[in-house]
Amino acid sequence: MKLVNRYFLLLTLWLGVAAAARAQVCPSPNQPACTFDAVDNVSGQVVTSFCVGKPVRFVLACGRNILPTELYYGVRPGVSTVFPGCKPSTSPNAATFVYTPTRADVGPVTVSELATADPTAPGGSTYYIRNYQVYDNVAPAFTVAPCPSSNALITITDLTYDFYSVQFGTNPPVNLAPGQRRAVVPVPGGATSVTVTGHYTAPNICESLPATQNIAPLPPPQTPLFTTLTLLAPLPGGTATLAIGQLPTGYLYTLQRTDASVPGGFATVASLPANASSFTLTGAVAGGYRVRRTDPCHLDSAFSPLRYPLSLRGTSTQNSNQLLFDDGGSPGTTYTVTRDGNNLPGFTPIAGGGGLEDATGECGTSYRYVVTATYPDGGKSVSNEVTILTASTLPPARPLLLASFNVRNVVELTPLLASPPLGKGSTLFYRRTAGANAPADYGTATTLRPQRDSSALTELRKAPPCYSVRVVDVCGNASAESPSTCPALLAARPTDAAGTTTALTWSAFTGPDPTAPATYVLQRLGPDFSVLPNPVPVSGGSYTDLGPPTDEQVLRYRLQISGAGLPASAVSYSNVATVMRPLFLTIPTAFTPNGDGLNDVLEVKGKYLKDYTFVIVDRNGQEVFRGSQRADVWDGRIQGHAPVLGTYVWRFRQDNADGTPFTASGSVTILK
Repeated sequence: MKLVNRYFLLLTLWLGVAAAARAQVCPSPNQPACTFDAVDNVSGQVVTSFCVGKPVRFVLACGRNILPTELYYGVRPGVSTVFPGCKPSTSPNAATFVYTPTRADVGPVTVSELATADPTAPGGSTYYIRNYQVYDNVAPAFTVAPCPSSNALITITDLTYDFYSVQFGTNPPVNLAPGQRRAVVPVPGGATSVTVTGHYTAPNICESLPATQNIAPLPPPQTPLFTTLTLLAPLPGGTATLAIGQLPTGYLYTLQRTDASVPGGFATVASLPANASSFTLTGAVAGGYRVRRTDPCHLDSAFSPLRYPLSLRGTSTQNSNQLLFDDGGSPGTTYTVTRDGNNLPGFTPIAGGGGLEDATGECGTSYRYVVTATYPDGGKSVSNEVTILTASTLPPARPLLLASFNVRNVVELTPLLASPPLGKGSTLFYRRTAGANAPADYGTATTLRPQRDSSALTELRKAPPCYSVRVVDVCGNASAESPSTCPALLAARPTDAAGTTTALTWSAFTGPDPTAPATYVLQRLGPDFSVLPNPVPVSGGSYTDLGPPTDEQVLRYRLQISGAGLPASAVSYSNVATVMRPLFLTIPTAFTPNGDGLNDVLEVKGKYLKDYTFVIVDRNGQEVFRGSQRADVWDGRIQGHAPVLGTYVWRFRQDNADGTPFTASGSVTILK
């Protein structure tokens, strides 16, 4: 019994050592060519590669005959990779083992076979491996774009498969060439969808899941609009904004620029998004720009008109600002200019082309210019803005000067410029000559408002004045001095004590042109200095007014002078000369208020009477009558009582027209 137990123990130890030896058997570097095969679990077809989601099983090859219960299979990723301890499985399962690759297995895999009862193998076991490739079957990614003439552009956007087939609707599929990823394919009539399937060229049964997309209808084509190109900074390199339109979805749009070095003469500058209404172009350079429309298949194209960037620069000389540019525009292009945001109508083309000229600027003034080119088709190109400081060494035009009195007998000096207004920053320098004195500076002004000489009229009569003016612009350029001008000085005096006629004399007016004759018109003025009817043309240096107004105590005269080189709309006035006529008063010494119709009332008579005070008092000093106008008469009654015979005292007071008081007094007797 002990011997049996000892034998059993030795047998057990030997089997354990043999089993351990078999467990450690690993594949030899020199594997036999014929070991086992992979079989598609559905069709039973032997395969040499695997496909995601398609189950396979493994069978013996080359006449090998091993019980399924003695076979172990397993799959690991990689090339010639074995299981730890060379044990692909823990129990015999060759009859039931099915391997279904997943997407995580895509790539090389190693299949291991362990046979534990192979009588031909050393130690009674063999370990064989075979390498396979797992392929993906993901649905291919692609885009479809409709094209004219019932075509479509198919673009495969993945790199999974070796070649692809394209099927429109239920029509037969069409295979693309291996490696072909883009194709223009005719669309059979009525087809509204396309299905793409990916295929491998390796001998296996794997292909992709189908991917299907609808084919959108192609919108009607439109010619692209390119309405305005606005340059924000000068060329080269300036940024420009483009106003564009008519870019419906379904087409490809590019911005092109003329370039003789490329085929076709146009280089592509940028892609434009569909439905865009504007685009910002950086780094613009000279040349014509256009918008190109084409379909995805490049079967048809249309182009907008050309637009040329208008790069503006500027210079200034002799009060002329030159706007220089070369836009390469087409014949018939017209140009408009804005200066400081306002339309400028006065520009002229520069002789020989290449720009425009603004000759209306003022020296020392900065102006902001923008030029707009309008093409015959209505499109526009707007330049960058440029600022020009107007410069010149040209003197301003020689001014004229008008010297004239106002109704307050103050001389007013009004400059007359050839092209008003006075330039910004310019200064007027006045000079005055009084009598035989040398000319002297008489003040400055920076506006065209009249300059006044506040000298009294009596002083001006003693030394009749003459005046001149010159203009100095902001750049320091001085005009020639204006011709000297001298206002006329008028004098008037009565020829008799009552002032029924007036003698007038005046000094000659000197205008801007001393050789040109002056025309004089004598005006009579009312108390408010309005001109009375019937002015009188006069000449020489004197005139006698034989018919002055009879109802005015003060006679007022003025000369209106034209000609002598003055502009047609300008006149000069002399001072206002006045004659004060004496107030005349007549009061009867007696009257007879007896009702006989003769001398029944006392009334005030005279000339130039108005707004006076006439008072009568009795011998006791009591006021018995008061009147203020000629209609106020006294019939002798005192507070309604009959006249009382006797002598009464009267007093009269009135202000003359010049404001001085006039008074008189006397007595009147009431008789029967």
